Amino acid sequence: MPTPHSRAPPGAGRRGAATTGLLAVACAAMVGLAGCGAAGSSAAATPTRSVTDTLVGSADLGDLHILDAYIPQQSSNTEAAAYFTVTNSGGTADTLTAVTSPLAASVTLHTTVASGGAETMRSLSQLPVPAHGAATLTVGHDHLMLTNPVRRLMKGQEVPLTLTFAHAGAVTVTVPVVGFTGPQPTDGDSMPGMDMSTHG
Repeated sequence: MPTPHSRAPPGAGRRGAATTGLLAVACAAMVGLAGCGAAGSSAAATPTRSVTDTLVGSADLGDLHILDAYIPQQSSNTEAAAYFTVTNSGGTADTLTAVTSPLAASVTLHTTVASGGAETMRSLSQLPVPAHGAATLTVGHDHLMLTNPVRRLMKGQEVPLTLTFAHAGAVTVTVPVVGFTGPQPTDGDSMPGMDMSTHG
């Protein structure tokens, strides 16, 4: 039997229940806020896609497939090079006849010619793409030259190149600008330290 001193005052049970209820609501609110904060932090921390040396551009145009397109970061004040491969899965040969870009005054085809121990560049009017074959623009061989870009092409940028073929028509490829050594610096023609921005 409770003593007079142990008897709870009138209304104490109701006040205790109310206090408990308020504490529960406050805790739930804090948990909710913590959850929102965590979700917000996670969303903010999620990186957006950025162009890095591991990325290359690509596009399809009928039987033609443009693969591994990239531009080394520009070091020359007036020129930058571009490289890619065109594969032809069809039975009709085609020809790359022109390349344009809104970010360069002109885009021209070149090949690298070795003569007397020195390498020089010679312009090409077109690039044949054989049926069931491929044409490759690569360091030390055929390549594109972008002359007088409207801004200096730096790693992380993207350059639209519109390729026009004699039969397939035209297609625009979004080409990433990568580091000086290209997207695969361990490949034979992409040795670390080799500046490919102005070399064929």
